[in-house]
Amino acid sequence: MRRITQTQFDAYCYARQPLVRAMLKEVAWFEAGDRKLLATVIFDQIDSDYGHILLGRDSRRMFRCISVSKEFFKTVEEAEDFLESEIKAYVDDGNELYPQGDEKHAPNEILEPVVEEDKLHPYFKVLINEPRFEAARNLIKEVVYSYVDPDGHYIKEFQTQGFDARIWELFLYVYLYDVGFEFIHEHAAPDYHISFYGNECCIEAVTVNAGQNPERPDAKQPETREEILALTDDYLPIKFGSSLYSKLQKRYWEKEHVIGKPLIIAIHDFHMPGSMGWSRTALSEYLYGRRIRLVEDGGKKKVVNETIEKHSWEGKEIPSHFFNLPDNENISAVLFTNAATITKFNRMGKLAGLGSKDVHLIRTGYLFDPDPDALEPIQFSHDVDSPEYEETWSDSLMMFHNPKALNPVNPEWFGTISHTWVDEETGEFRGCYQPYDVISSITMTLSSQPAYKDE
Repeated sequence: MRRITQTQFDAYCYARQPLVRAMLKEVAWFEAGDRKLLATVIFDQIDSDYGHILLGRDSRRMFRCISVSKEFFKTVEEAEDFLESEIKAYVDDGNELYPQGDEKHAPNEILEPVVEEDKLHPYFKVLINEPRFEAARNLIKEVVYSYVDPDGHYIKEFQTQGFDARIWELFLYVYLYDVGFEFIHEHAAPDYHISFYGNECCIEAVTVNAGQNPERPDAKQPETREEILALTDDYLPIKFGSSLYSKLQKRYWEKEHVIGKPLIIAIHDFHMPGSMGWSRTALSEYLYGRRIRLVEDGGKKKVVNETIEKHSWEGKEIPSHFFNLPDNENISAVLFTNAATITKFNRMGKLAGLGSKDVHLIRTGYLFDPDPDALEPIQFSHDVDSPEYEETWSDSLMMFHNPKALNPVNPEWFGTISHTWVDEETGEFRGCYQPYDVISSITMTLSSQPAYKDE
């Protein structure tokens, strides 16, 4: 039996139930039998004593409870000693799997190609072949053992043309599980029907993707601040508007299991490499029809807040203020991050010890400055391998609330992320922001191993 960190345990365990979490506090984590078994020592907050939960893989290869402590103790040390004596029988029992009888399908082996080589998405080929992404590979493989695929197409789409959309959905799944939501698997759409201690809401995921025209504005990286602002002011809002509009046509709020519940659209920008660093501003401006700029005035910097009526780009025009458009009172909020990438999974996998020591990750970017007088973000550079480095699935997530929502979202259900509102009368932004939340970042990957080359 070997002690591991909670981060390592979390990378393998997706079986906790929210109510159990509320009653039992985990205080120590272990693995045994060459990681065929996991275990946690728990503190029963009702009876104030210690016991353990032992987990093994079911026939889907998902770690689930196979034994609960038969005795409880007054100290952690006694509980750990008892666990060590109990676990020996499982280590040597000759079993690799512990079926529970309710498994309905074989393991989701997401990294095993199900289509011909020439149909695989370039990013998927990087994921399964690139030595630098070993941590992401191992983490994603583990997560998907527990993932419920409602229509049976997830793995094929993850490997082919739907890679970006499917990794966004997987990110949302891990985040929602991590913060304590319970999944209700009774309907295929919207993507997630979830409950936070009995409070239900629904989430539909969508992505902003690159166009097919080789002459499109996003075919090359903008090189100046002026070029970025031009895309932020008009081009990107139109891209966001197109993706959001496509989801409005589904009219999910009319479905029986959605009626009367908050409906959230979760959107991620994949339209061009690098755009994730500045697309949050474009989304905010489009949703609220408000533009905030830091400008020079008489040698001093000041903030200007102005109304936006429309967005126009090369003959295409759409009205701004998404939340003010017809039917959009049915959308409770828009959830956004710019971090749902294989690089995010690589960092989280590295933190969980699932990557090679030959791979070194350096993350740089900008943090939210909690100083109310701050006008600019804080630059940072962090070594992911440092013992002091911390990161969670909640980092970089922002929820933009609809001030006209028929079914508003309670921000306390999403208490680990940042939130934004706009006062409809004054046009002023207000929010509840996570201190030093990551606004944008890039990760430099250093490795002594040769890089994968796609022939």
